[in-house]
Amino acid sequence: MDDPSHAAGSVFGGTYTVKGLLGQGGMGAVYAAEGPGGERVALKVLHEKAQRDPDLVARFQREADIASQIKSPYVARILRAGKERDGRLWIAFEQLEGEPLDVRVKREQYLSFAEAAPIIDDAFQGLDAAHAAGVIHRDIKPANLFIERLQRPRTDLPSDVTAHSGGGPVYERTRILDFGVSKVRSEVQKKNEPSLTAFDATLGSFAYMAPEQVRGSARVDERADLYALGAVCFRALAGRLPFEGTNAVTLIALKLDRDPPTLESVTGDDWPSAVESFLARIMARERDRRFQSARVALEAFRDVRAVMANIKARAPSRNYQSDPEPDDRTEVTMGTVSDHPKRG
Repeated sequence: MDDPSHAAGSVFGGTYTVKGLLGQGGMGAVYAAEGPGGERVALKVLHEKAQRDPDLVARFQREADIASQIKSPYVARILRAGKERDGRLWIAFEQLEGEPLDVRVKREQYLSFAEAAPIIDDAFQGLDAAHAAGVIHRDIKPANLFIERLQRPRTDLPSDVTAHSGGGPVYERTRILDFGVSKVRSEVQKKNEPSLTAFDATLGSFAYMAPEQVRGSARVDERADLYALGAVCFRALAGRLPFEGTNAVTLIALKLDRDPPTLESVTGDDWPSAVESFLARIMARERDRRFQSARVALEAFRDVRAVMANIKARAPSRNYQSDPEPDDRTEVTMGTVSDHPKRG
């Protein structure tokens, strides 16, 4: 799928020089590139075949248009987007170092609350910024949460959050990726509005969707994103998904007919009621029972962090058999430099 015309030395937008391939998927390839000042960028280029599909072109352009409206350190930043004379579409992102959450949880199986909490906290802040800009993401999942490795410790954390993290320096920050199937809150539903289920939904994506979203994208609002992030949190803590099935039909039926399970019922371990209550509310089947905004959910989550700071939660049991976890990657959505450090 790699296009030889994008070889090292190719220039896009008269500005970005390709240095090498970072990765690729069914829709596009991502290249390491360099700007005029030597800055490192990730250049996402739509495949030639995808450029012949109006839906994919619309999704690609939509990603650039919508994501550029969100100004937040917790959302991957788009630098520029353009179209070459030969028709090639591209988006230039800041290049991040680190790894997506799906890579981390597959490697570690599960995360402790102390490990998961900063990731979820950052993601709530990213959603808060997106929702404030009128954007509903509609595809929150581990593959779309990138854990950025920082060269310097963070200085943007409130003192209470730092205390919950043990008071030490924090060298990671989570960024939300891929707004290709997002929805602008004020827009009227259109037949050609990009939809995840239209062309690239996977079993993994269904695993994190809210019940109302699996019924149809026209039904969703910001609370669908909150449900999905709650499911991400559950997966990280429990080592398995709240609902598991071998196909999308089974997953949809479970989501529509059942309330989400508790961590205790899945792992066999006791979990503090603060954690269980938070997850039950954010993943409630009826969206009116969920937190009504990302800001409210973030405040509630920080209350949970305060409780957990003084509780040593037991790790989830490894004595269970789960269905093979579906791959929740739909495609290469932006350039990253992944590192897989061994756990000490």
